[in-house]
Amino acid sequence: MQTNIQIHSLANVDLEELSTLYNLSYQNYYVSINLSLDQFRGKLKMEDINLDYSVGASIDGKLVGFLLYGIRNYNDVKTAYIGGTGVCPEHRGKKITQQMLDFSFPKLKEQQVKNIFLEVNTKNDFAINAYEACGFEKTRTLNSYKGIPILVVNPLHEIVEFSDLDLITSENFWDIKPTWKNDIQSVKNIIEDCQINGIYEDGILVAYKIINKNNTRIYQFGVHHDYRNRYLASILFSDLKNKEIKMINVDEREISTNDFIQSLGLELYDKQYEMKKEL
Repeated sequence: MQTNIQIHSLANVDLEELSTLYNLSYQNYYVSINLSLDQFRGKLKMEDINLDYSVGASIDGKLVGFLLYGIRNYNDVKTAYIGGTGVCPEHRGKKITQQMLDFSFPKLKEQQVKNIFLEVNTKNDFAINAYEACGFEKTRTLNSYKGIPILVVNPLHEIVEFSDLDLITSENFWDIKPTWKNDIQSVKNIIEDCQINGIYEDGILVAYKIINKNNTRIYQFGVHHDYRNRYLASILFSDLKNKEIKMINVDEREISTNDFIQSLGLELYDKQYEMKKEL
């Protein structure tokens, strides 16, 4: 019997129904996800998820699939980000994700979206092949870490809170642009949940970290290009000794950053590909 699948916008979706389906879809994923409704709302806010652009799939009026799109200017280009895609287990194998993607591409083009980014677990060959068939290409590999920092450094600098995110510039701190979830705009979207710490020398911000106060997830940290190799990163993390922290989407090409995170005693627990499609 042929199933009547309706593909549609999520503009008028019941958020609790969507949240329940989101958790169900990721229940047995490589990294299990289970968000409360408030946490799910926070995810939508942080990632600029726009439900008008996002896509759902329904059978007999029941939501069985979703494709969440965040929209913002990224690298000065109007860009979409897939913040999650899933189909409830009993309706997998019906190419519902493919149908939702095909539905979304013309509508994104109409809105002058130029690029689409997503992240997918490196072990998820089925999804990777499906995305590649839709024109996505791997752009980089991302590492995720968690654990309790082990620090022996004697903090010779004061760690202070500050709020001026404009001090954090790519010219001074970044070697590679952060991913969507760790982008400064994502931090600004949930700034009330974040704590921003820094180290100053002679009035200059020389190191910083941005952490979620509720779950001790590190969104960003960095040391000024002109002040590296002086143990400033270790000092920066000294106030997190004995606290479990998490860092996701660390670009594998940033060898010194990955080495430092592992030197803290954090464990690599997940790897993802970032993939990109040009419209």
